[in-house]
Amino acid sequence: MRDYLKTGITLMVITIIAAFVLSVVYSIVEEPIANAELGAKLAAIRNVLTDADSGELLIAEESIPKTASELAKFEWFPEGFTASEGIIYQAVNSQGRVESPAYKFLKDDGSEVFVAIGIAVGYGGDVKSMAAFVKDSDGVHLNGIKVLEYSQETPGLGANIANETVQKRFYPIDSQGLKKSIKVDKDAGVTPIGDQIDIKKREEGIVTVSDVMTGATITPRAVAFSLNAISEFLEKAGVR
Repeated sequence: MRDYLKTGITLMVITIIAAFVLSVVYSIVEEPIANAELGAKLAAIRNVLTDADSGELLIAEESIPKTASELAKFEWFPEGFTASEGIIYQAVNSQGRVESPAYKFLKDDGSEVFVAIGIAVGYGGDVKSMAAFVKDSDGVHLNGIKVLEYSQETPGLGANIANETVQKRFYPIDSQGLKKSIKVDKDAGVTPIGDQIDIKKREEGIVTVSDVMTGATITPRAVAFSLNAISEFLEKAGVR
């Protein structure tokens, strides 16, 4: 009995020490991790706020947020939506969701630019993509995306979604393409080539990735689902 008690006390002391060490380590790395995540988010926002065609910023340089407090000024919570556990919208088909908060920026000509992070399940876990949608006289179009999280995707296959060349296949997409819903070429049943790659993307929402992500369909499909979730969220929020 005494041996059991001694063992129990020893294990309890070890557990307490381990918990204390972990709490100390966490307190040391918590701020650097948060700063790194914020830096990555701000860089992604600048990226998607760059015009896909001209390469120029959609908004004035001085309006690009550079700190958390500056970014908070652009937070957008449309009427009728309530965030729960960090999610502001779940797609109707449940294949994508939108992270809270979303952001709204204004161009010099008064056009609105909405930036949000969409999430969908990839091969190994959640894939997160930030996207910027511009609302102007021609309707709403997708200007740019930046994949933020894909760490559990297969190296050499799904993880290739990190390549800028691959991500550029997803944008820009015109309003008519968004209305038809974004889909990868394999799901659309067609494989555009040459000039048709850009035309099909803009006008029909068909993203050709089979030639740049051979053997990987699930990860780019997750990106498409996440973008469709954001597009659906904006439409239901009255952004048309």
